[in-house]
Amino acid sequence: MDIQNFISEVQNIHKTGVATEHSYRAILQDLFSSIDTDVTALNEPKRVACGAPDFLVNRGEVIVGHVEAKDIDKDLSKLRGEEAEQKERYLKALPNLIYTNCLDFEFYRDGVLINKVCIGEFSRKSKIQSKPDQYSALEHQLKEFASQRLQTITSSERLAEIMAGKTVLIKDVLFGASRFCVMGWSAPL
Repeated sequence: MDIQNFISEVQNIHKTGVATEHSYRAILQDLFSSIDTDVTALNEPKRVACGAPDFLVNRGEVIVGHVEAKDIDKDLSKLRGEEAEQKERYLKALPNLIYTNCLDFEFYRDGVLINKVCIGEFSRKSKIQSKPDQYSALEHQLKEFASQRLQTITSSERLAEIMAGKTVLIKDVLFGASRFCVMGWSAPL
């Protein structure tokens, strides 16, 4: 699926007036799967230690990265509460990550924002205004995302950094689970 067709589908879904975050998932899956003939995107994959990102992108059997999709009206830079906590967990744990609301795409590598591409402007009062001049930038960045390989650990310093991040993540997960148990709830694992 090319970017022009993708944004047209986003506009059509938005025009219904009843779309939710999940309404856009099928076209996002098509977009991510069309990056490269060897790439597949799976919507709603199994949970991982840091949570349940919306998409898992694979090249054959190798995980390329993850994608978290938010509703079209969400400002990705101003997430609050649980969504902000989720984003922090994902950034610590997922080395190749895209955050998107179908119009804005944020590309993260090892928790660092490497690029943002906006292919459309959202307005509740009017239709979505596309930005065709940004289509090639998004296409390029998606291909870059799909070309990533898992990093080989080559130094004890890098291993220590990775393990420190994982330790914080485990602590956060265990603390959250114990908080649910103390309150008499079952932990969402």
